[in-house]
Amino acid sequence: MTRMKLVGLLMAGLALAACGGDDDGGNGGDTGSQSGGDLDGKQLGQLTAADSQAVCQDLAASINVTKEDLCEVAGAFAGAFGGDCEAAKAECMSAPEQPSQGDGGCSTEGFAGCTATVAEYKACMKAQADGVKAITCATPPDTSGEPPAGCAALTEKCPEIVATGETGGEGS
Repeated sequence: MTRMKLVGLLMAGLALAACGGDDDGGNGGDTGSQSGGDLDGKQLGQLTAADSQAVCQDLAASINVTKEDLCEVAGAFAGAFGGDCEAAKAECMSAPEQPSQGDGGCSTEGFAGCTATVAEYKACMKAQADGVKAITCATPPDTSGEPPAGCAALTEKCPEIVATGETGGEGS
């Protein structure tokens, strides 16, 4: 259970970083659809591709999971398996930046049939990001196997999204 929780946290961190990624803020203008905040009451299963991109941009603007945050998770992950957390973190920090994959958009594939709202999804993503950011070599990750409290509504309505740590609904 402990290993699966650590893998889940690492995947959540990577998914959050992939969604936000760039510091240039994208086009910084109107997306041609409602902004992410205006969609908060809409169900995930009702999002269009444009809506999903707006939600992703809104999350990217409000959640900043840094390389250092992800390297702390990598270090804690190594430490949980008997490795040296600080050495793993340092190795991760010295690795060259990887170009972001894809177009940075959020997939709506895992949202099909999901009745959770965008606001509930965003609350969960922020709670997961806060959990990732809280991990250090001095304070290892929570290994309870439970999603953060901010994910309660999403867990109840669309458990497959929380279980995989990503929106694709695969890998569970």
